[in-house]
Amino acid sequence: MKIFLSYASEQIEIARSIDLALKAEGHSTFFDRASLPAGEAYNRRIRDAVEDCDLFLFLLSPEAVGSGRYPITEMEFAQSKWPSPARRLLPVMVAPTEMNAIPPYLKAVGILRPTGDIAATVAAEVARLGKPLWRQSLRQARTLVLLVVLAVTAGGIWLIRQKAQELQANEEIQRLIGPAKLQLQTRNYGGAWDLSTRAASLRPADAEVVRTREQIAMEWLRNIRVEEGTETFADIVNKVSPVLLQCATSADPQRAADCLSHLGLADFLRSREGTGGLDPAQYYRRAIAADPKNVYGHTLWAFQLAVERGSIDDIRAHFSQALASGRDHEFVRHYQFAALLYSRDVHLEDEAIRVANEIRRSNERMPPGERDHPDNWRLWNVYYDRLIAGNARAEFISALSAADHLATLRWLFPEDSLPQDKRNPFLFMRAMFEEAAGNRNEALQAYKAVKDTLARYGASGGRLYDGATESIKRLSRR
Repeated sequence: MKIFLSYASEQIEIARSIDLALKAEGHSTFFDRASLPAGEAYNRRIRDAVEDCDLFLFLLSPEAVGSGRYPITEMEFAQSKWPSPARRLLPVMVAPTEMNAIPPYLKAVGILRPTGDIAATVAAEVARLGKPLWRQSLRQARTLVLLVVLAVTAGGIWLIRQKAQELQANEEIQRLIGPAKLQLQTRNYGGAWDLSTRAASLRPADAEVVRTREQIAMEWLRNIRVEEGTETFADIVNKVSPVLLQCATSADPQRAADCLSHLGLADFLRSREGTGGLDPAQYYRRAIAADPKNVYGHTLWAFQLAVERGSIDDIRAHFSQALASGRDHEFVRHYQFAALLYSRDVHLEDEAIRVANEIRRSNERMPPGERDHPDNWRLWNVYYDRLIAGNARAEFISALSAADHLATLRWLFPEDSLPQDKRNPFLFMRAMFEEAAGNRNEALQAYKAVKDTLARYGASGGRLYDGATESIKRLSRR
């Protein structure tokens, strides 16, 4: 079999061991890209290799699915060749990777998660995929022959009928659950819920059906959106609550805590629409009692505290516990910013900037937020209001050291990729931090650049122009 091995350079040693294992099994692999020429010739050779392969093997890692990384381009070549990737695509998890970061095409088939020797596990799975479909048909034919033999015995006919009904139900459930999972990945929660409900009507206790419905219910509540006049939070809550109530009694503490936490979120959402007498925190308490570091219990409780103007120390403590859980890290960070920026409280805004600095210093990625409100650009509004509009400016500047402020501002908003309308505000913000850091010349040059640019466009006043003028006078007197 011809196999294309797609991987990030950080996983080259794992890729090399897999390459050797596959070659030992007699397969031909496309592995070494280092010797290829640069430029368009490189792209063409890669594209041709993907076109020529029988199996596209993708090593999943945070680096491989990172924005701008070449394995994503290779995956797009494969997707163009095989829109339906069954038996043509094998994603292998070689490093813990957030599910939200994995492209839907890679999640359209089962992800291989080796627990032992990665190379040996991959070689075994490739061998299984390489077996022709007629062998599977042969196994099914043998089963049918056995059923026919049973039919000539007492009760055999009844057994055949039962088996046939069971097989038919299995097939129908898979026809529903597969698309439901794909709808979930694209955040079409209503469509995913309808498909999973039909599957549940065939076999309510089926483990895959039950878990899929729990996942849909929880993700739908966390990312809930309603169109005013056509649907309410309560409409969605009422659909999913029975599933959450059922799993809240699970013997698995983490599973029960996850569902209890989302029942708290359900009550929080209903309370926002005016339903009185609800106490979402009771569910969060029960969740944390069952699973002390439950990521959803702590995160959702912290969010509620922020909305209710609770203690910043309590908010900080809950988010710390949620991060310590090691689960759904991107979700925690996104909700952290949503909580701290919810009420436009200056103390919580200061905390949001400290969190951004913490993320930068620990080499994390900023959570992407929502398509129309990325989390880094939500912070832009804080910078503008606090530094340029001057709302509690001194408190904001003192929230971090000047060096950290400068580094975090540049990290959040890379200067070479700023939209044109953001350049002057950015320079003004940067100048203020340069001045706070004692970098007089750098600050002065930035203020002058702001004023000169505005003057070229005919400005002779305004917050930026007047602020830059006053700062230039002040720094020039030193």
